Amino acid sequence: MARQLLKSEHFYKFFLCPHWIWYDIYEDQKKHKHIPPVLEMLYSGRIREPNSVLPTQEFVEVKQELYNDLDEAFLATVELMKQGKNIYKPVLMEGHWVGEPDFIERRPIAELKAVDRSAKSSFGDWYYIAYDIRNDPELKDEYKFPLVFASLILEKIQGARPQDAYIINADGEARSFLIEPFLDKFQLTLKEIEKVLEGEKPPPFIKGGCKRSPWFAICEEETKGCEDVSLIQGLSQRDQRDLYELGVKTLGQLAKTELDRLQGGLEGWNFDKLIRVHNQAQVLISGKALITQHYNFPEVKTEVYFDVESDPTRGIDFLLGLLIKKGRKTEFKYFLAKGKEEEREIWEDFLKFLGELDDFVIYHYGYYEKHVLQRFEKRYGAQSELMKKFRDNSLDLYNITINSVIMPLYFYSLKDIAGFIGYKWNDQGAGGGEAVTWYDQWLETGKKDFLDKLIKYNEDDVRATLLIKEWLEKQKPKVQKEELPIE
Repeated sequence: MARQLLKSEHFYKFFLCPHWIWYDIYEDQKKHKHIPPVLEMLYSGRIREPNSVLPTQEFVEVKQELYNDLDEAFLATVELMKQGKNIYKPVLMEGHWVGEPDFIERRPIAELKAVDRSAKSSFGDWYYIAYDIRNDPELKDEYKFPLVFASLILEKIQGARPQDAYIINADGEARSFLIEPFLDKFQLTLKEIEKVLEGEKPPPFIKGGCKRSPWFAICEEETKGCEDVSLIQGLSQRDQRDLYELGVKTLGQLAKTELDRLQGGLEGWNFDKLIRVHNQAQVLISGKALITQHYNFPEVKTEVYFDVESDPTRGIDFLLGLLIKKGRKTEFKYFLAKGKEEEREIWEDFLKFLGELDDFVIYHYGYYEKHVLQRFEKRYGAQSELMKKFRDNSLDLYNITINSVIMPLYFYSLKDIAGFIGYKWNDQGAGGGEAVTWYDQWLETGKKDFLDKLIKYNEDDVRATLLIKEWLEKQKPKVQKEELPIE
């Protein structure tokens, strides 16, 4: 049997869901959920026109027809490297390793010699470094490791290992990171992926990234079936291994284990984490939420519930949705951009709205809304007092939720929490990915039905945020009465 190729995409898949690669190779492909191309692009952090953010230098692309044969594409890449060309969509190979960075750029070898006198390149006066283009501005490991992988293949091809690699975002901004600090962790990850490629199925594990996999339903079913401890919200694979080594593999075992034993066997865990994980196991088994503290929300004249819809594949934040609550009355309004050219306009509309607010709180669920406003501020500017006004008068309901209540849920997303307490979306299966799809379909066809779905979905999100706030407001920890000892 031919050895399975190890590709750049395997690192991304492994970080998101440890089972993804195994299912791709060894599972019945009829169980594979179809994911529309726009969602595949979204989930993998890609953008629609990556060549639009290439550096100003001229780049040569390997001929499209050669990609059907990786060996041919690799030979063509090496030939272009010998000519000293900057290459878009190269194919790099070493044995069964196949690296496919978005592009590689020629650099003078003197640059490398400045930090390593012994550095030499088989191409003479130049060597190459790797770049990837991602819509996510964060330098996550799932984005770094494919570039570490490509850099190690480049070392085999040219005889010199690049010192760093680059990730470029949708705005064309490049951020670099050093290769060396990630090599140890890379090698550990590499060994785990190689085991999967050879047929070893990873132990049960589920996390938020699994939702992006076309195999999520199977992953969830298998993990639930064995009641694995990874069903605990926020538990890492390292945490799972720690518990396994203690002989604790299921939720039931964890719920019944005395805290003293957990504390003695899990020396690297702080006590707050132990309590949370132990309580989460008990809550998952009971099916009942545990209120840990009551949050005192500010009393204001106006409450605003805020949610953003974005299409990272186009590099646009296209919808700012607002639910305005005054007393018992609520009003939904939104600012919509049909294209990148209208982004500035909706930002200015939002700032005008913000400037008119008085005695208010803006509620959002998670960090994303703050991140988008920072991005708008950077792109288009804003008066500092307006941004301060937002920061001083906004509250993240996600942070309040995780610090106030332990839910009988595997995930704490807006839809998980609001769904549990009774909110029903107009389209029950919809998520942020579907919103991008509807936006895409609206732009492509001009059909109002897609726009209506998108706007209704955003309104559902802000109304669900309101429901969570009102639900939290009513929750109080149960006070246990202390009993005097019997004399």
